[in-house]
Amino acid sequence: MGQKSEPAAFEQVYVVGLDDDGRPLGARFTMLRDSIVSAAMDIKNCRVLIRQPAEVCAVARKLPIGHVFGSGKMVTLLLSNIRRELYVAILAAERLAAQQDNLRVAGALLRTIH
Repeated sequence: MGQKSEPAAFEQVYVVGLDDDGRPLGARFTMLRDSIVSAAMDIKNCRVLIRQPAEVCAVARKLPIGHVFGSGKMVTLLLSNIRRELYVAILAAERLAAQQDNLRVAGALLRTIH
């Protein structure tokens, strides 16, 4: 059965990376499944973004929907070529969100220590 509507952004899996020639690839998958994540992690030069904050999801939603071939534990993913600007924007948003999260955790630790 297909999906009737798009899931919430935090349920999506975003995969971005570079192919062997250095061209950016990317796709978003609308279902969070172990087989999709493990197949994406097996692709070299790829990053798998799961449960990202709204800032990252807003940029990563521009990725085309990826395709999954196979079923069960062995699946193959089809990633599309994407513009370099989109690739850089997604990685920059993810890096900024990670820095903000680290600052938030450090601030919480300081408040609990004193």
